[in-house]
Amino acid sequence: MRALFLLPWGFFLLGLLPLAVADPVGTAGWGALLAALLLAAVASLYSRFPVAFPVQLALVLGLSLLAFERALEGALRLVGSDPPGYAALGGVLGALALGVAFFLGTGREAPLLPPLPGVGEREDLLRLAGALEGLALRRPLVLVYLATEAPPERLEAELRRGDLAFRLRGGYLLVLQGGRPEDALGLLKRLQARFPLSAYAVERWRGGSLEKVLARLEAEALLQS
Repeated sequence: MRALFLLPWGFFLLGLLPLAVADPVGTAGWGALLAALLLAAVASLYSRFPVAFPVQLALVLGLSLLAFERALEGALRLVGSDPPGYAALGGVLGALALGVAFFLGTGREAPLLPPLPGVGEREDLLRLAGALEGLALRRPLVLVYLATEAPPERLEAELRRGDLAFRLRGGYLLVLQGGRPEDALGLLKRLQARFPLSAYAVERWRGGSLEKVLARLEAEALLQS
């Protein structure tokens, strides 16, 4: 959802409504406004993170509600009013939303990473390395290295929904997010029938350094060729 980055700024502006109806009479609320601004900025940045949308939404919503609570408190203090008791409700709801984001992102049923718009490049793989390493700790991933010169468009047509593909020098790395080793063998049989594969390597990845596991896969494929 591309407009998600606007959500925290909308909550931030909503918290500033007291300043639209009354003039500032002091300086007591500037600290809270600064904190709200920082929270909104962080929430806007998190809207671009490569994580599953439910986690992203809960995370951005939680930070946005915290930004609203801080902005409202700061605006009310600037106009000389004390924040009412219900003003803290935004902070409570924000904390609950962050708790939901933590549960969705670290639970046993951790969500998959969103699909890429096509076959990614090595730069995309490095950018997603942290997210993939964290996901592999909670949900084993099947990695398939293919030594082939097949065009990315044809390879992409063979992938299932949720699978990720990255074009590397001399081949491709496939990340089967919801797959088992048996699924990888079925995929390899289909690919061997359609593309010339000079070598391949498969590993069930349970976490650790992505660069190290990629080096192992490339070395294994190199021994076959």
